[in-house]
Amino acid sequence: MATGNGAAVAEIERLRNVAWTAIGSATVDGAVRDRYWIAWQQHCKLFSGSSQTPAEPPDNVEDMLLTFAVAVREGQYGLGRKVQVQSVAVALRAVAQKYVLDGHADPRRASPAQHSLNLPIARLIKKFGDDDPPPQPKLAIPVSTIKAIGTQYSFGPHYKAVADMVVVAFFYLLRVGEYTRQSRVRGTKRTVPLRKCDVRLWRDGVLLDHESGIEALRLADSATISIAHTKNGTKGAVIHHDAIGGDICPVAALVRRVANLHGMPTSTPLSTVCRSGAKSSSISDRDVTLAVRWGATCDCLLAKGYTLDRVSSHSLRAGGAMAMKLSGATDSTIMRIGRWTSLTYLTYIHTQIGALSAGVAWKMSRCFTFQNVG
Repeated sequence: MATGNGAAVAEIERLRNVAWTAIGSATVDGAVRDRYWIAWQQHCKLFSGSSQTPAEPPDNVEDMLLTFAVAVREGQYGLGRKVQVQSVAVALRAVAQKYVLDGHADPRRASPAQHSLNLPIARLIKKFGDDDPPPQPKLAIPVSTIKAIGTQYSFGPHYKAVADMVVVAFFYLLRVGEYTRQSRVRGTKRTVPLRKCDVRLWRDGVLLDHESGIEALRLADSATISIAHTKNGTKGAVIHHDAIGGDICPVAALVRRVANLHGMPTSTPLSTVCRSGAKSSSISDRDVTLAVRWGATCDCLLAKGYTLDRVSSHSLRAGGAMAMKLSGATDSTIMRIGRWTSLTYLTYIHTQIGALSAGVAWKMSRCFTFQNVG
């Protein structure tokens, strides 16, 4: 392709623009990167003795990154309150990525071949992490709480729909963004919430038509959901469950949700609640959190060491993983249903759940005779 050819030059420029547009949208944290880059530009202005612009790493870039990290930590480029170490690390990474994409070396490392961060930066981040309080993950809730919500959270059509989504989320180990409308959306989200077309209902191995009516759909003996795009980048994750009957059957809950959307387009979110008079509402993550906290109170979890600030919509995913673990499910099964690509799901298996350590002390107290053969 001759560079002197005007058409060829235009085509190269088009291809280059397409490539850089794709590079810029490859991740969903573009807004965060832009915000921290603007903050970095502001921070560079404090160093009046430097004549260099932020377009390339300044000579004293390490000193500037260290002071920038402290400023971010103190909340100077945020909401004015102290942030935790993860936010500081993200800010430094955002600045470094901008320089690397512009063709410069990573300013956090003295050499391109260096894997670890420069020692001052690494130690500063470690110190911030040491000073941060321990993480407080949301607590797993027991099956009894799900039953309380499934059977008693019925103050109206919207509430009943929320209860059904709680049951579905628990059994299918769903993240809240995978089945609800987000109350507060910050930037672009990769996850596509469940839609009507993402649910398949089965009877004796035969797929049921969504528009066949509630009576026909109630005959479903299993249900499959397909998550179009998950938080970790997985596409088309498929989870299947059989009907179990009783008060909290995941298949029956999906049947009611699909039947409620009768006549609606297949792309309609499963969180949509159709009501009489052509009115509709949408289940949000806040709706689910309120239902879960109501269930925790109704199930007397506060007398069992729970606090409501550690109970939210995330407790459904944690509770589902905990129920699977306690019932003897293998790690691979839990990872497959929860779409975990590693054993990170173990963060949901909380040490404060006494059932996990039941009998361990007794087993440890047994006498064994052994010898040193080393």
